[in-house]
Parts: sequence; structure tokens; C-alpha cells
Amino acid sequence: LRSTRPLYMSAARLPTYFISHGGPNLLDDKDKPGKFYDWFGKTIRKLKPKAVVIVSAHWQGEGNGVYVEATEGPLKLIYDFYGFPPQYYKQTWNGTGLPSLANKVAELLKHKGIPATLTKRGIDHGVWVPLKRALSDFDIPLVQVSTFEHEDMASHVKLGEALQPLRSHPQQIEHHRDEGVLIIGSGAAEHNLRDMWQHINRPSPSYIKSFDKNLEDSVLKYTGEQRKVEVCKLNKDPSFRKCHPTAEHLVPLHVAVGAAGDDEAVKVLDDFFSTIGWSSFEFSSNNQDKTEL
Repeated sequence: LRSTRPLYMSAARLPTYFISHGGPNLLDDKDKPGKFYDWFGKTIRKLKPKAVVIVSAHWQGEGNGVYVEATEGPLKLIYDFYGFPPQYYKQTWNGTGLPSLANKVAELLKHKGIPATLTKRGIDHGVWVPLKRALSDFDIPLVQVSTFEHEDMASHVKLGEALQPLRSHPQQIEHHRDEGVLIIGSGAAEHNLRDMWQHINRPSPSYIKSFDKNLEDSVLKYTGEQRKVEVCKLNKDPSFRKCHPTAEHLVPLHVAVGAAGDDEAVKVLDDFFSTIGWSSFEFSSNNQDKTEL
């Protein structure tokens, strides 16, 4: 799966992730995505974050602003998916919110000129499905942040940059409540549901693979400011609209890149299903000796 080594305890800050989350059937998946989330759950436990901030493809802001989930106590699950077996609409999960962190997130965003509105909406399946698949028992406080309403990639990078101060490692900031935060962008590397059924039980079309290679190169071959520039060119790829008829599943990657700063990236999941791509990435200052799933 991946080589073993000490996890981040000497790092100055926690890693950042972009994950491809899939539908609720991920909860029962035994293939590559399911194995990745088994690993991801163990990794989260080893990292021991004080909280998680996650940006999901399934929640958009309004105008030039974003929303921040500020529920105290148990988080309401939103079953925002269609056509799945009944058991997936009866799922429960013990995720809880953290209003103090939600307020901190809103302050950081506003400091960067991003209007942020606190609300009590609940969490969509781009949050609870992958995190429940990773950790069925989730005792880490959680704050969801929306993407922007628009598709501007540079704005989503800026959103991630605003969140970056939250990543300081808990051991480095023993007396601060809201840092030591694990930042996750949850979307999909490629996400074309419109054409999915045309390619069921067939290899993924070439445009999916070519876009994924461009995405991978943009993330892995560059760091820092140049990586931010490169990922903002993904909408110029000839296959962009075939892979993302709308871009809401891609822009959580830009948030993760913005939050990652100069940290190097590794690809931790590489898989395809029809016109869906599962590529997922970890951004860390301590990324030696890793292999992808």
C-alpha cells in the first residue's frame, strides 16, 4: 500500500489533503477507493488533529462569499444523492461541530477579503460519506466550509491560503484551541455523471485519463506559487469540460493547493470508474518515501 515511516510528529504543521469522495456506496467499497479510506482513517488517528476543516463540492456560497457550518453538537446529515438503495438514506454518524473554530475560520476568510457567513445547515455527503468510511467513530470536531458559487480557480486558491494558518501542529501550539487543524478538500479529480453510463463496464475514455495526467503533473511537478499558477490552468485543458461539465468537484483541489503552501505533494490514490476519477493527493512538509495506492 504505502511505505511506513514516522508520521509528521516532527513536522511544523499538519498535512493537507484533496480527496475524491464518491457516492454513498463508498461506505461498502472493498476496492481501491475503500482501501484508501481504510488507510486514511488510520492516518487521521495517527495525526491526532484537534479538528478538521473540510471544503466539499456539494455546497456553494453566494456571490463572492462562502458559508461556514457553525453547528454546536451533533451535525445533521444531508442525504443529497439520488437513486441509491434505501439503507444509504438511513445512515447515522457521530460527527460534531465546533462553533469556536467556525468563528476563527470566518475571521481568517474575512481578513483575506472573503465574505463568510456562519450558518447551521448540516453536512452533505461530500463530508460525511468519506469521513465515515474512514472513521465510523469520529470524535474529532468538524467544520465544513462551502466553495464559492462561481468557478474561478484563483479565488478558490485564495480561500485555501486563508485557511493555511490553521495547520500548525498541535505540539507546536499547545495553548491555542483552534489550530492543529487538518484541512481537506473533498471533490473528484474527474466527475462527469452525464456520460457515466455510456462507459460502464468499459475502460475509462481517453479524455478522462489525459486530463488526470495533466492534473497530476500540475500538482506533483510544482510547489508553492508555481503550483498555484499551474492548477489554475486546468480549465484550459481541451478535456476540461468533458471531465467537469461543472467545476464544483474540481475546485476543492484548488483550496487544498492554496492551503498547502510550499509543501510537496504525493498522489495517494489513483483509480478510475467510467467517467469518474478518484485521484487524491497529500500535501506535506514530510513526504519522503511514499507510494500511491
